[in-house]
Amino acid sequence: MGFIFLIVVVLFLANQLGFVRLLTDIENLRHILEDLGWIGYLFFISLSVVVAVFLLPGQFLAIVGGLAYGGLVGGCLTIIGASLGCTISFVIGKFLARDYILQRFKNDATFQKIEKGVQENGISFLIFTRLVPIFPFAIQSYAYALTPMSVKKFSLISFLAMMPASFTYTFMASEIATKGISFSLLIELAIAGIFLSLLSYLPKKISRKINRLDTEYNKMK
Repeated sequence: MGFIFLIVVVLFLANQLGFVRLLTDIENLRHILEDLGWIGYLFFISLSVVVAVFLLPGQFLAIVGGLAYGGLVGGCLTIIGASLGCTISFVIGKFLARDYILQRFKNDATFQKIEKGVQENGISFLIFTRLVPIFPFAIQSYAYALTPMSVKKFSLISFLAMMPASFTYTFMASEIATKGISFSLLIELAIAGIFLSLLSYLPKKISRKINRLDTEYNKMK
């Protein structure tokens, strides 16, 4: 219950102190990061972790990262921060707040869909939901913590599966910041959308390969 109380306190303070408003203010947050210099890298990663753990609105962080640091650096910072955040959330949900989460969310539709998806599709469901954010990013980590999935497998797959979207968002944001809206940019956005859509068909194939490797590894033990 201590962690749950902490979440409630953090959410209350974040609203009262204007932190939630800052997270949705793209231009202001961008200028803050740019003014911090290299320390902004650490601040951005820390911000991503806090957003993931405390279920704060962080849907614009990848865009802000791309605007402030460019596509490559912004993409790297986004994936590092998101990976750390989801892993910490997963560990908290699995080992520290599992009983409360089960009690509080066992009847929640999102949790039930994720649990059912993992049971029926295994790793491919995790890959799919990381590639295509059909469920809120932060909630996903706590939901997956209730499944038998290991921390190592969850962290590695989340990291790899989140990379395409993370770099796509940051590169697109960087392009808008440097070149503005143009016809070529719209073409690039369309290509990026098609690319991400095509990736959503890969999870089952990747999952089968991972499961095959797991089986071979277990046989070698």
